[in-house]
Amino acid sequence: MATPDGLQSVERLTGLLEAVAEQPGPLAAIAARAGLSEPTALRYLNSVIRNGWVERDPRTRHYRIGMRLFALGRSALGRQGLMGLAGTAMATVVDECEETATLGIRTGDQLVIAHAVESRHPIRKGAAIGETDAWHSTGLGKAILSTLTEGEVRESLRRYAFRACTARTLTSLAALLKDLAAVRRRGYAVDDEESVTGLRCVAVPVRDHSGTARYALSVSGPSSRVTPERFDALAALLQQQVDHLELFLGYDPDPSTEGEPE
Repeated sequence: MATPDGLQSVERLTGLLEAVAEQPGPLAAIAARAGLSEPTALRYLNSVIRNGWVERDPRTRHYRIGMRLFALGRSALGRQGLMGLAGTAMATVVDECEETATLGIRTGDQLVIAHAVESRHPIRKGAAIGETDAWHSTGLGKAILSTLTEGEVRESLRRYAFRACTARTLTSLAALLKDLAAVRRRGYAVDDEESVTGLRCVAVPVRDHSGTARYALSVSGPSSRVTPERFDALAALLQQQVDHLELFLGYDPDPSTEGEPE
């Protein structure tokens, strides 16, 4: 049976998590909404950060709900949550382009396949849900990394091994950074036979309220069908669906208009 002190801790923690979920922000704002002093709020936040329930944005230093709580929420919401929306979006993409659609998610320092809807073609690129993928040689990885600053990319990949998967793989940080600059300019990433010979992929980042991407959505298939001439059209098709997912995640593509009259 919980002690009164234990119950008080639970109530404080619950209030703190609700404050973070209501509106990500700096320590002072979170503490004020939760009715806690800043030192007390910081102590609780440090604890739940270690458990993955809350994250601190490295750029803004704002606190936000972490992937572990997102996963719990996704489980509770079932098909009404992000995975349900993503599944519908991916099915639409596959119907339109007849290639495989894949959703990747950044979990810590890993890129994980969260969902996949395969093409009906007999020759297709499959992806096993739960598998990890490479950051430097995949469209999904490069799409997510493109939403980070160069410094953040360097920090994220400081111990990363740039393994050559094919003759076309980018095998250095300098080469990857140059490619990421091109990704930012055109708005989508390309895996041009860099992970598997004979396969190409086009991917678009899925940003959340922080402006960075934890997810990316891709279309992939044999190079004979996914040709460079199709890249722009495939990216536009993906972006149409990504817009819906980003709205769900709270992404504002033009934050400068916040608070302006309609």
